[in-house]
Amino acid sequence: MTLENRGIPTIVICTAPFTNSALAQSNAFGRPGFQPISIPHPLGPLPRETVIHRASSISDDIVRALTSNGL
Repeated sequence: MTLENRGIPTIVICTAPFTNSALAQSNAFGRPGFQPISIPHPLGPLPRETVIHRASSISDDIVRALTSNGL
């Protein structure tokens, strides 16, 4: 949020169970409109190829979030 507050486009990527926590943190740091990008849970036990596929599936959302006023 420090980077966002300085005008540097920033994203947070988290799995669904952590979305509410990310939203609470953004509110606490003065960025109530900040939207994390959610990726399916879990990631830890998955094979590398599956994680890469999941990351690729949100690449357009990441670019959009960094190059516009959000999703």
